[in-house]
Amino acid sequence: MLTISNVKKSFGSSAILKGIDLTIQQGDVVVLVGPSGSGKTTLLRCLNFLERADEGSATFGELAVDMAKAAKKDIHAIRQKTAFVFQNYHLFTNKTALENVTEGLIIGRKMSKDIARKKGEEALKRVGLADKMHLYPSQLSGGQQQRVGIARAVVLEPSIILFDEPTSALDPERVGEVLDVMKSIAKDGTTMLVVTHEMSFAKEVANHVVFMDDGLIVEQGSADDVFVHPKHERTKQFLRRVLPDEYNFYI
Repeated sequence: MLTISNVKKSFGSSAILKGIDLTIQQGDVVVLVGPSGSGKTTLLRCLNFLERADEGSATFGELAVDMAKAAKKDIHAIRQKTAFVFQNYHLFTNKTALENVTEGLIIGRKMSKDIARKKGEEALKRVGLADKMHLYPSQLSGGQQQRVGIARAVVLEPSIILFDEPTSALDPERVGEVLDVMKSIAKDGTTMLVVTHEMSFAKEVANHVVFMDDGLIVEQGSADDVFVHPKHERTKQFLRRVLPDEYNFYI
């Protein structure tokens, strides 16, 4: 469904992505883990053309593009296939939860307001916010705002949803409600590429885990492959720092 090859990105003299190859099949839940600064978020932003890669190619279904030279029409076509969930929500503060969810349908997809409203209500119900649809972001908790962000992505019915550390801005007590929604979406067969530091989510939900460090993919495989039987010493070093002590028996 999505294949990327040799994706590179630098900011000035700093090479952030040094040649990333990755294949995601329909229905996959792929989780990117690794230390801060390893290039995970930059990779997501390049895939949705929020950043322009310096080099590399991508194939989204039948659409193949040069990521450094993609034309506007190709970028638009790719954005029709993807949705992005930001770590800091990125909601319109002057719009209600429902208006935030329907904005992309009405403006981006040229859908009628009546149909968009119905779909928006269904999406908010799906993330447990049916009773909050007429509230503004300032009236919602951080977890609720992030669930609005997820509903905004889901309602577009994209081929893949890109999650950029969706719980990193939340109070610890709000993390679980967002992860529960993501687990529910994953069970429905939604294709997801998730950057997260929530190792428990990765172990429970991901069918493919990718460990990145210093702009490269160091190791990838099933959750069991990476978390229980890592092969690379750098992966083991990272996991010893981030996993509970009981897991260190294996690494």
